[in-house]
Amino acid sequence: MCITYLLIYCFTITVIAQDKNTTSQVDIKVFEKSLKDKSYNELINDFYASKDLDSTKAATIIAYIKRHFLNSKNENEVAESYLTIATWQEKKGNKELAMASYDIAIAKATKIDNKDLLYQGYNKKAAYFFKTGDNENALDNFLIALELAKQANNLNRELSTSSNIILINIQANDNLGAIALGLEYLKKIENSNTKPKGLEITKLHIYYNLAKAYINLEKYEDANLYCNLGLEISKQIKNIGLQGYFNVFLGEIASNNGHYKDAHDLFNKAESFINEAGGDKIMDIFLKLYVGKTYFFEKRYEEAIDELLKGEALLKGNDVDFLSIQELYVYLAKSYLALENIQESTKYFEKASNIYAKNDKTRAIINSKITQVTYNKLKKEIDALQKKSEQTKYIYVIGIAFLFFVIIGLILYNKKQQLKNKKLFNNLMLQLKEKGQQEKLQEVKSLQKQEAVSNQKSIKAIIEKPKIDAKVAAILKKLEEFESKELFLSKESTLVEVAKKIQTNTTYLSKVINTHKEKSFTAYITDLRVDYAIERLSHDRKFRSFTIGAIAQEIGFKRSESFSKAFKVKTGLYPSYFIKEVEKQ
Repeated sequence: MCITYLLIYCFTITVIAQDKNTTSQVDIKVFEKSLKDKSYNELINDFYASKDLDSTKAATIIAYIKRHFLNSKNENEVAESYLTIATWQEKKGNKELAMASYDIAIAKATKIDNKDLLYQGYNKKAAYFFKTGDNENALDNFLIALELAKQANNLNRELSTSSNIILINIQANDNLGAIALGLEYLKKIENSNTKPKGLEITKLHIYYNLAKAYINLEKYEDANLYCNLGLEISKQIKNIGLQGYFNVFLGEIASNNGHYKDAHDLFNKAESFINEAGGDKIMDIFLKLYVGKTYFFEKRYEEAIDELLKGEALLKGNDVDFLSIQELYVYLAKSYLALENIQESTKYFEKASNIYAKNDKTRAIINSKITQVTYNKLKKEIDALQKKSEQTKYIYVIGIAFLFFVIIGLILYNKKQQLKNKKLFNNLMLQLKEKGQQEKLQEVKSLQKQEAVSNQKSIKAIIEKPKIDAKVAAILKKLEEFESKELFLSKESTLVEVAKKIQTNTTYLSKVINTHKEKSFTAYITDLRVDYAIERLSHDRKFRSFTIGAIAQEIGFKRSESFSKAFKVKTGLYPSYFIKEVEKQ
């Protein structure tokens, strides 16, 4: 559990570089005078840029802000000034002064309803509580900060604050809950349309939250996966500190799996990275703890005690208190016991026991609060659904009624369409029958030597029939031959090809068909093919067994869709329906 606090550094403070005291080489009065020429925002930016690198310069800026901006008429500047002073007091280790300044900053920001400063105030205050091991107050303030981030629709802030809450979940031994939240937030990042600045760092935080939770559950394969993912991205963005943290996790995994040499190598590597990044006093405590535990596993008890006592000294010197720090006392007690030093062993077992009792109480409170948050979240979702249900129940009733009438309408329409199709089919079959009778009658008449005109109307029609010139007559005769030989079934029956066959040009052929057939060339060919299909389908059972695609290919169409459309246009029916009805005959 102790390794969880390795993550505090990422969430609560920036990298602490060694104080180079560069300002000591410069006249501080000259620097202070130069501050007059800077805007308020420039002063704030200069402070954050120098607070870890040049404490003299940072302190000078803070003193200037106190003199000139705590009584400013601009209340936003007053609130941010207290927030900046709180950050400085926190760095100097003045907890009471830091908390007092945070409280004033939050009160000022609340008065002017500055949500941005409110978020910063609650989040920084929560992070300081968490850093010093006060998980209860940390959780309370993180939850307020989270709500402010959600209200502002700021995904990066929401995820960053949520990552801290996941750490508290881990502290309360709710590792499964931490994993569920971590995976949920990773999915949220992947599905986000926008990728705000800093989101990659937040993603890394979630990776090592997941890694720690999986380590606690002894699921080392999953933990190793997220460690390696985190290391890869840390290297890409050249974040040395984070590389150190992920190496600590890998060291813990190696130690728990009995690979002690690898564990020591990884801990040394992690320490090197962290020192290169500027060092971290709290990290030193946990490195001592984990190196000491590894020595204990190796039965190198004196070396274990040496490392663990160094960790205890650092713990006292930094005035921090963590839920999982009892491990340090447990392994001191075990190591002394292995060396048969009963007095020291009893001493540290009592310390561990006292901390366990205290921490059990704290964990119960934290778990209760986390459970309440989960309950409230679920209740809000249920209330929202109920409200939505109440608002839409009449719409549902109307919708169901509408759907009912639509279904009835579709049934009636379908019935009507069936009757219409049946009628079209019967008419089509009647036309086919009449056509057959006419063809037989024509054959009889052709045998007669002379055609008789049955009435005066027919004679008049013949008399009024326009005279056709020889060239047009020749083309029409060739077209009759073209039809009788069923040459239109060829896919090559284009205007150009047909013109060649009947020895004329395309323009003249198109004109003759338009005049005497009263349709375009394309419609002429299409009608011939559809008429052929109707005729053949009506009496050729084998032809009816073909697929629509095969029938289309057989009669000259390149695609089944073109054939079906042409058939529908001419008959009002689809070929599939026609075939089905013919089969019933």
